[in-house]
Amino acid sequence: MTALGPFLLGAPWALAALVALPLIWWVLRATPPAPKNVELPSLRLLDGAVPVEETPSRTPWWVWVIRTLAVLAAILGLSQPVYAPGARSGETPEQGPVLIVIDNGWPAAPRWNELTNAASATLDAGSRDTAVHMLLTAPQQLNPDPAVRLSKADLGKRIGTLQPQPWGSDRADALKRLDASGLKPARIFWASDGLEDGGGTAFAADLAARAPLTVFAAPAEGPVAITGLSAATDAVTVRLARADTRGTARAFVSAQTRDGSAIASGEVVFAAGETQAAAEFKIPAAALARVARFNVTGRSGAGTVWLWDSVDRTRRAGLVDAGTAAQPLLSDMHYIRKALEPFASISSGDIETVVATSPDAIILSDVGQIPAADVEILTKWVEDGGALIRFAGPRLAAQGDELLPVGLRRSSRALGGTLAWEEPQGLAAFPDTSPFFGLPIPEDVRVRQQVLATPDPELSRKTWARLSDGSPLVTADARGSGMLILFHITAGPDWADLAYSGLFEQMLRRAITAGRGEAIEDTEGTYMPQLTLDGFGRLAGASANAAPIKAAEFNTTVPSDIHPPGLYQGPAGTRALNAGAGAEPELIRAWPASARLLGDAEARSLRLAGPLLGFAAALLALDLLIALFVAGRLRAFLPKRRAANLVLGFAALASVSIAVPDGALAQYDYQLMPDGSYRSISTESRIVPLPGNDAPQKQVEAALEMRLGYIETADSALNARTRAGLIGISNILLMRTSVEPAEPHALNLETDALELYPLIYFNVPGNAAPISDKSVQRLNAYLRSGGALLIDTRAGETAGSQTDVTSLETLLEGLDVPPLQPVPQNHVLSRSFYLINDFPGRFAGRRLWIEQAGDAAAQRGDGVSRLFIGDADWASAWAVDQNGRDLYSVDGGAEQRETARRFGVNLVMYVLTGSYKDDQVHVPALLERLGESREGAPDPRLPARIPDGGPQ
Repeated sequence: MTALGPFLLGAPWALAALVALPLIWWVLRATPPAPKNVELPSLRLLDGAVPVEETPSRTPWWVWVIRTLAVLAAILGLSQPVYAPGARSGETPEQGPVLIVIDNGWPAAPRWNELTNAASATLDAGSRDTAVHMLLTAPQQLNPDPAVRLSKADLGKRIGTLQPQPWGSDRADALKRLDASGLKPARIFWASDGLEDGGGTAFAADLAARAPLTVFAAPAEGPVAITGLSAATDAVTVRLARADTRGTARAFVSAQTRDGSAIASGEVVFAAGETQAAAEFKIPAAALARVARFNVTGRSGAGTVWLWDSVDRTRRAGLVDAGTAAQPLLSDMHYIRKALEPFASISSGDIETVVATSPDAIILSDVGQIPAADVEILTKWVEDGGALIRFAGPRLAAQGDELLPVGLRRSSRALGGTLAWEEPQGLAAFPDTSPFFGLPIPEDVRVRQQVLATPDPELSRKTWARLSDGSPLVTADARGSGMLILFHITAGPDWADLAYSGLFEQMLRRAITAGRGEAIEDTEGTYMPQLTLDGFGRLAGASANAAPIKAAEFNTTVPSDIHPPGLYQGPAGTRALNAGAGAEPELIRAWPASARLLGDAEARSLRLAGPLLGFAAALLALDLLIALFVAGRLRAFLPKRRAANLVLGFAALASVSIAVPDGALAQYDYQLMPDGSYRSISTESRIVPLPGNDAPQKQVEAALEMRLGYIETADSALNARTRAGLIGISNILLMRTSVEPAEPHALNLETDALELYPLIYFNVPGNAAPISDKSVQRLNAYLRSGGALLIDTRAGETAGSQTDVTSLETLLEGLDVPPLQPVPQNHVLSRSFYLINDFPGRFAGRRLWIEQAGDAAAQRGDGVSRLFIGDADWASAWAVDQNGRDLYSVDGGAEQRETARRFGVNLVMYVLTGSYKDDQVHVPALLERLGESREGAPDPRLPARIPDGGPQ
């Protein structure tokens, strides 16, 4: 090309046409010959008329200016001019090959177009036949050989197809390839990313020693890379680095899902002179669980993308709420929650709600019977890769289900299935195959109770932890792609001291990890490439060149051609190899003295042929429009009114597209939907109308006044008897205690709000059909939330017989019943209000069964039983008519009826107040220590007459 100042001309001979401009100007100014004058007599009639239009004798000056500019632009465009201020003008270009060096690592991605444009501009200088060669600094298997000679046209096309690589440059390797090629360039142009990474200063000095060097350095402005990440339960801190420390800089980092949807954004500000800064994200744990990557907004490049893998990610644990909200500090879930809080984000709710949040693990504590619908949901979730962790307890000891890793030994529903030792057991060393292997075992941890697994040839393989006597403490088994894990003790301190030790947290952490199919120590195995990043930070499927990484070498692996940055699947789940991890970008500040540094303006080149020819065509089109307008033909195609309307329409469209809507700057948050997805919602203030009160009247009455309830059966006469009995005991409570119950309600287990009633009476009818699954599910929820259920079979008329509960096993199939026991001596129920030794109803001498609490020193929760089963027909003994008279006879007469009423009072007070009187068992010992003897003390005096119908 011919240089003319900052311009290069590809066809300079076309400018010879400029000599013809004067001739063209003269032709354009020429007018047709003057017309011949002919006298016509009739023209005298037009004398004095003023002509409307006059034809000028010459072409208007603005017309020939337009035509002259069009011709000039066409001539200049045909000369193929290129604006290249960086080209050497006035100097003879070096004779010999030109070497173009391009940094194509990930730091070059933010300004990639500028680098390639600068390299293309270099091709415009010098002769068209000059040999050119190319050297790329990012190593790869099929890097072009610098020795290959290319034409300028071929190299220009190749530069146009280049893409930055997602790994860094290796300039030492580039020099080795240049030396091996034997190339002796006459001139070198280096399109550099401007960073010292990979020995930039030494590389520049080596190139300058080989040939005259021209450099265009384009370091990224602002953040160069995301260098690290630290996560907490509901917060993430993303660390960034920059190379240019001049002044302050700010940028934004967005948290995105796998499909690229932004969930949140955070601002990062670099102080003057600082190279490091951080962006903090504080978003709900449920939303944080969906974040898969962090990206610097407005920056394209693998270095400004951070992939969040399962190793760095906070675990997501779902706790199934089994009625623990009423007494959170006394429940086993309290200890589980405290153990999970340091390393996991926690969600809670029913099974369907928890599964919708897609947790890593779901934890159940002492749930014996899971409803069939929930079993189906849990089974599918586990088979899809979930980890179900369960803890034992009285309910699970009495009855289990199919979602257990091993079969459990259990006795009848009444007696339980636990094993007690004279001496508590410690923990044995963890097996080598256990995920707990390597954890230190505290010597003070003791186990007092456990549920035993049934003998099985596979039991040893399924055991992760044992007690000192060899019995299983933790068992696990695969189910589909997921895992079933069972701790054979309670999560709280009822059966063991494990919850008090730091080992409990470590075991839960490893159980969640191993349950997801991820190894604890990934020193063996390999990680297979799953998804990889390209140079611009776009995630795609792994290429054929991507090779596996050994697990032991993953932490030290540097991204390269065979190990590109991306997500790798292996023993510990998904791990990310990030391009900018640990990067410390630094500008190249010591350039060779002989090197010529191009600024941003000098490195650009602009081909002007197309714009000039287009300008010429536009002028010719304008000239044509003017000619049509003057001839009056343009009005036929575009009337004035239509033209005005068209202009107004374009103006309105522009105003609509440019105007910013009122809500465009509104802030948004994200709301978790039932299906696990998220919906953006505005956080602006708004008025939300209160929902209408459509609750049934019975529900409103139960909420306003305390009252007892009874299960309505198909036997109307039995329902009336039960109602009369509850009215009678309510009257006794009203007269003798501070409890003021209203009239009892008949309850439908499937529709009524059971949680509004502290005590529900179930008078079992003869030959009753089993209750529905929905009713069982709602009863289970009621009992877990603190409600009390009194079941009366009314089968105690046979003296000397035991309570027969066999019919209840069919009637209440699926009810989560813990092990039961007869009311022991000195139980709180016998002294919660009255001191009684028996619990008669219409029939005397009958047993009352309650939940088994274990040892007196290790009661569960507050020690209050929520289930009572008997056959004494208490409702008949309590029943009264509208006038307060007894309706049914009692075997023992008035004295037995009074005892039955006192039992009813004790029962209601026990349900309402719990075990606060349990300390009375220590009164004799305290009196003995104080030296006070009860011998010879007079009996307490009782009132001579009881006004409520009791014995006189």
